[in-house]
Amino acid sequence: MNRVQVWVYAFRPKTLVIGISPVAMGATLAISQGIFNPLLFLFTLLTALAIQIGTNLANDYFDFVKGADTQERKGFMRVTQAGLVTPTKMKKAMIIVFSIACLCGSYLIWDGGLPIALLLAVSIVLGVLYTGGPFPLAYLGLGELFAFLFFGPIAVLGTYFLQIGTLSKEAFIIGISPGAFSMAFLIVNNVRDVEEDRLANKKTMAVRFGKTFGKCQYLFSILLSLVPILFFYTDHPFSLLTLLILLPAIPLMRMMVSYQDSRLLNQLFAKTGQLQWLFTLLFCIGWML
Repeated sequence: MNRVQVWVYAFRPKTLVIGISPVAMGATLAISQGIFNPLLFLFTLLTALAIQIGTNLANDYFDFVKGADTQERKGFMRVTQAGLVTPTKMKKAMIIVFSIACLCGSYLIWDGGLPIALLLAVSIVLGVLYTGGPFPLAYLGLGELFAFLFFGPIAVLGTYFLQIGTLSKEAFIIGISPGAFSMAFLIVNNVRDVEEDRLANKKTMAVRFGKTFGKCQYLFSILLSLVPILFFYTDHPFSLLTLLILLPAIPLMRMMVSYQDSRLLNQLFAKTGQLQWLFTLLFCIGWML
């Protein structure tokens, strides 16, 4: 694996839909009202991706430093733990990517003002504190909650606000869908890694309440992603196209409930990402029809 491949792997492209989906959905809501600023959309997307990648790099670094990533790891390879990148280089990369988020976000601040500045600052701080600092969110069992909020309702609402200039209850409710998917990603990881996390004193919800609780969380998250559509189908009937994700989702939910080897959850992780891509595509098409 060459240097470029190592860093691409470290960015975790399978997770990038978590940042892309709420921006695309928020922009779709704005377009449906006849307003769309492509430059604002581009910088919103770049900022969201930089925050997502920066958080991924922070997780790679801090989980290694805290001893959560070991040779017994069942999940996708972490490049720091694998010895492909030194902790010092990973820390520098994390700082660079979050700096890019600040740079791209400065354009958003120029347009959106103080609310966007506060949102950007909090998002970056939480990206670091997810696994870093003396009280990391993931180690306290708060990861799902903050992922839900910041890659769900807040991200969709923020995107909409930048395009339209006002807040919207509709955007906040629609944001529940990508937020639910962001929780599903974390839940798959937490259920898979429950033994290693327990040894590292990483008190995720799965560690606190057990694998069965985690499995129920996953089923709830997938079903929750469809609930917001039920509020708007009278005005946007074609948004019901998103219900088609139940066809591929049912086998995924069955896999979560009945898996025997924890390593199979790596496949579930990747397929959950594919499911969110499908949901986002169907939502954007259906909302516009």
